[in-house]
Amino acid sequence: MTEPELQRLCHMEGQAVEQVAAALSVEKPLFVLLLFNDPKVAQYVCNCRREDVIKAMRECALRLEGRQDVPRSEGQPRP
Repeated sequence: MTEPELQRLCHMEGQAVEQVAAALSVEKPLFVLLLFNDPKVAQYVCNCRREDVIKAMRECALRLEGRQDVPRSEGQPRP
């Protein structure tokens, strides 16, 4: 896949995430979508600051490595 093709794909996927969130009435969700087909090389698309993505990915990796689940809060409705 060429760089322009990859950029277009990432942009389209980011738009799709925002459309789904809007359909679920989630106001301004922050997200990062990680794409990879080689575990050592990943691309991402996000709608938040790079610093926030780095922090969130580090925290997520620590939870994954520690097999920690974060319970859903009682106040959030399920779709």
